[in-house]
Amino acid sequence: MTKMDRHTAAASAALLAVIAAGATGATAGKDGSTSGPLRCEIRDTIEADAIRLEPLAYADKSASGTYTVSVSGGGASGFANIRQGGAFEAGPGNPASLGRMSLASDGAAYDVKLKVTAGGTSVSCVKQVPSAT
Repeated sequence: MTKMDRHTAAASAALLAVIAAGATGATAGKDGSTSGPLRCEIRDTIEADAIRLEPLAYADKSASGTYTVSVSGGGASGFANIRQGGAFEAGPGNPASLGRMSLASDGAAYDVKLKVTAGGTSVSCVKQVPSAT
């Protein structure tokens, strides 16, 4: 292996490591951003004929910021397209509930996206919520 081949191989390995680390970070927020000073979660529960959604923001220290949440999808009862946002405050042991939604669960499926921003940091959570029927 020539000096140039070794340099190219080392650069390629470093690039692959960066890509792999980025892919790991991107998927960490699928159902909830589980590490870091600012985290998010999308809770879902199925009760009778409804899917209940509650987006949450967590912070390791007192923080105030903004959020946006979007829900799209539907089933036999129709289609939902919800977008909302606003301000929140969260701190250690005091997560911020960013609203509650109740949607029809009649064979429905919904895509839920949450973005939370505070102190110059943003985290996102994405979840697909199918119904139990």
